[in-house]
Amino acid sequence: MKDQSDLSTLTLTELHKRAKSTKLASGLLIGIIIVQFITGIFLTIKQGFSIFIIIPVAFLPMVAVNYSNLKKIKEEIAKRK
Repeated sequence: MKDQSDLSTLTLTELHKRAKSTKLASGLLIGIIIVQFITGIFLTIKQGFSIFIIIPVAFLPMVAVNYSNLKKIKEEIAKRK
């Protein structure tokens, strides 16, 4: 994602589109992580410990980055109003 200085070059409409797409991507990512976590628990119960319980944890930093980017976009939108 672009840094704060690049966000200042976007129009308000582009910022709203970027916020909406980032929010959607974050929601889908969280949903996929939940499904992976449930699947990992199920497989752990059925077969014992497996790598599938750790995979969702590896994707959590992506959610944090998306949240941080969304926060920057919202700050830029608020600054313009």
